[in-house]
Amino acid sequence: MAARQALGRALVAAGGTMVVLTVGTGAISGVAMGVAKVFIDREKSKKQVPCAVCRSQRRVACEVCEGERIIKYWPTPEAPPAQLHTWSVCSMCEGAGDHPCINCQGTGSVYPQAWDLAEQEAALGRQLALAPAEPPAVAGAAAAKV
Repeated sequence: MAARQALGRALVAAGGTMVVLTVGTGAISGVAMGVAKVFIDREKSKKQVPCAVCRSQRRVACEVCEGERIIKYWPTPEAPPAQLHTWSVCSMCEGAGDHPCINCQGTGSVYPQAWDLAEQEAALGRQLALAPAEPPAVAGAAAAKV
């Protein structure tokens, strides 16, 4: 009977130790992953450029109602009489008049595309080619002046 109790206590102690180790390891891993994500996001944001679609405003005017928030609705293809029309809330923006930019997903910045980077490098190369070159320093001329 005493052997059973001792075995039971040993299993509980071992199981408790495993639970504590598992929870502790999970907590430490979670904190480490959170810290790593902050640093990675910070580095990624340094490489981003302003969104050209929304001009870093994060929102764009609705294309359906053109920012008016409501649209005239007439259910038939022929033009309605001037006094007979129904106003309805725009179903695209749900009456807001604008929506988050689809290009940058409402962040205001995007990663540059490969062709943008190639154009930037080409422009930099042209600028460097147009810059006046400095004459190389001659070691003998400096020694002759002394």
